[in-house]
Amino acid sequence: MEVLDDNQVVAEEGTVKIDKDKAIYVFKSTNKEDLGKKVNEYLTKQGYKLEQGTNISGVYGKGSKVMRILFGAFVKRFEWHVEISEINHSTGLTFTKNAKGYAGGLIGVNQVKKEYNRLTETLKAFHANHNAK
Repeated sequence: MEVLDDNQVVAEEGTVKIDKDKAIYVFKSTNKEDLGKKVNEYLTKQGYKLEQGTNISGVYGKGSKVMRILFGAFVKRFEWHVEISEINHSTGLTFTKNAKGYAGGLIGVNQVKKEYNRLTETLKAFHANHNAK
């Protein structure tokens, strides 16, 4: 077991922990560069762009921040922070909500929640498939 950050209890190799605003996936048999490339490819296919940082530690977004503020829920905006780190002999992927959707009111919050749930479940399936090998 390994402490992943100050707010995180512990995670073992091959585990998944999904909270309200953060999901942690611990992969075996991969390194952070390869995992970063795969996560980048997946998010790019989903219409996201790497807005700052690298595939190992970066922020991915879709939609316009300014338009979201001006038009609220009529404009979708999603933003996620991806952090990949080495943990003993495993690789950890931390996927965090960067934007909660407050600018879009209740509808915006629900849009972000629905997209977060969709992405974390897809990453969970990818994790299960990868660790089954």
